[in-house]
Amino acid sequence: MSAIILQSKTSSGESLQATYLPEKGMNLISFKKGGLEVIDQSTRNLFDERFAGLGALIGPHFHHRPQGILPKIPDESLFPHIARVKANGVMEPFSHGIGRYAPWKTTSTEKSIKATLTGKDIWNGVALSALEGQNFIMHYEATLTETGLQIQMDVVSDTDSLVGIHYYYHLPQGNGKIISAVQPEFMDHEGRKPLPSSWKVDQQHLMTYDLSEETDFTFYPYPNSLEGRIILDAGDYRLITTYQSDSAENCWQLYHPKGASFVCIEPISSQDPRHPNLSVSALKIHLEIV
Repeated sequence: MSAIILQSKTSSGESLQATYLPEKGMNLISFKKGGLEVIDQSTRNLFDERFAGLGALIGPHFHHRPQGILPKIPDESLFPHIARVKANGVMEPFSHGIGRYAPWKTTSTEKSIKATLTGKDIWNGVALSALEGQNFIMHYEATLTETGLQIQMDVVSDTDSLVGIHYYYHLPQGNGKIISAVQPEFMDHEGRKPLPSSWKVDQQHLMTYDLSEETDFTFYPYPNSLEGRIILDAGDYRLITTYQSDSAENCWQLYHPKGASFVCIEPISSQDPRHPNLSVSALKIHLEIV
């Protein structure tokens, strides 16, 4: 399992480092500024168990597919994580898409990496199209600049799909805040609805959300529906996530189990990740530690 480490420096000379595992779903296992690590290293056990945790990807599908369309895998022992997730009652063998599991083909330099994954690629003797249930091609490119990590990703697929990131950011003080300008509606597991009146949202639609409760919500950027900016204030550091989409089919997911040591901020190329509408989509994402 060979890691690829990107290195750069800020304009003030402080070191930046991003570490990937291309053979394990292009997982971003570390992102540092100087000695500050922002990826929650305590989620390594989730990664080792079932390819979750650390810096996982999303795509070509989100979360769990309907059981009726799950592909048949003749020999599940080729993919040992499947038995572990089934033991927990989960029937989806590749939650959030095959992109976070399979080996990617990569080329890299000191500051950048380019990666490709296709349905024709073979993993443990099985074509990825057979595991994902469709043919597809995904691209992921990252460059470590003096301001942070610049990411471009896209997917072209036989059916409606999406791409996104699902990075687990550390909350060193056990809590934090999210600051972002959002549209007046959000989505939870029941569907779209107005933002609760109890949430702190000013007249410019700037939301300040306290990470003190169970959180699994979908938000939409404001005022530009094609560009989002989300600030994580983790106390010891701030992380600024900005993203751009060519289509109004985009959102960002906020995931934080109550009391967890992490929060996930997930730009995604679909308005409703469980029901994507595009077979071709892309995102540009920038992550800056301040």
